[in-house]
Parts: sequence; structure tokens; C-alpha cells
Amino acid sequence: MDDKQTSQARDGVMAVLEYVNSPFRLFVVLLLGVLGFVGYFIYTHQGVMIGAYMQSRELPKLDDSRFDDAAAMLFKETGAEVVSIFTVDPILNKRVLVRAYTKTGGRQKSLEGVDVKLFTNMASNNADVVKLMAGEIPCGPYSRPQSVAGLFYISQGVQYTCRVSSPSAKEQFVGQITAGWMAEPDLEHSRAILTIVADMLIKGK
Repeated sequence: MDDKQTSQARDGVMAVLEYVNSPFRLFVVLLLGVLGFVGYFIYTHQGVMIGAYMQSRELPKLDDSRFDDAAAMLFKETGAEVVSIFTVDPILNKRVLVRAYTKTGGRQKSLEGVDVKLFTNMASNNADVVKLMAGEIPCGPYSRPQSVAGLFYISQGVQYTCRVSSPSAKEQFVGQITAGWMAEPDLEHSRAILTIVADMLIKGK
């Protein structure tokens, strides 16, 4: 920067400082600065933002009209004690519990709407999430709650769980189904039913 540019920059700063002689004017200057930054950020990243928007429109959606039928099928076919259905947004790290069912008590509305997050500070949870994203169905003993949903499972006597992404295909992780049992079930059969139910929840185009 040469002397002329330095002088112009100094004059500009002094002009702003002379203008800001009241709290209101300071607020106006700060607001204009923030708006200018936001506008610049949107302009320079518009390609990324448009791409993310278009990708979100192409992702499948869960069909909430099928939730009750999905839970009923899992209870009948696998003998599960609890069934939970979540909506998932990996970009925002959101995993919201939208349905919680027990085999004998039906829908547990008091738990619905809780965001238990996708990735947490628990390594076991995060390992399962990676498997879900890869299209796998992680199953195993469940003796320690990982979230509010986990406290619900434990309260129902659950000691074994399986999770599946919805849809079951990898790279389209928009939902999750968790089923819990008091003991290890027939895993081959239970995984097959979970896959069917996971794909059944996707809205048709």
C-alpha cells in the first residue's frame, strides 16, 4: 500500500469515527458491517449453498403415515420391546426422536421431538453412526444409555439393540430406526425385517 492509499484509508477511518458520536450511530455502523459481511459471504459461497439446497431436495423423505405400521411390524416379526424412529440431518448433526413405542404401552408422546444429536462424545455411538452411514445394521448389548432415548430403552428392560438407517441404502441417511430387546434376538431375521421397515418408511416419488 503506497502513501496515497494509506492516507485515504486513514481518512476513511477518521470519517467513520467522527460519524460514530452516539450509541445509535455505532449500532448502525455495526449493523451495516454485519450485513455487508453476510452479503459477501452469500455471494462468494452461492455455488456451495445452491448445491446443498439442490442435494437436500433430492434426498428421500420419511412418510410419517407409515410409522405406526412400521412399529407394529417390528413388534410382531421380531418380538422387540421398544421401537424408536428418528429423523436425521447429518449436515446439522441432528437426530430427532419423532416416534417412541413400547410393545405394551403404545406410543410414548412425551419423548417425541427430542434431538439426541447424531455424533456425540460417546465413541460407541459414533462408531454405530459411521456404520449406519455405510448401510450396515449395528447390533449389540445395550447396558449404558447414550441419550434420553437410551434411558427410555433401559427403563423398558432393554438389554440389546439394533439400528438401521432409513432408507437402508448407504449415503441416503435421512432417518433411523432403533429396536430393542431384553435379550439377543434372531439377528439374521431381525436385520431382514429392519431393512424392510426402513425402506417402507420412505415416501414414494
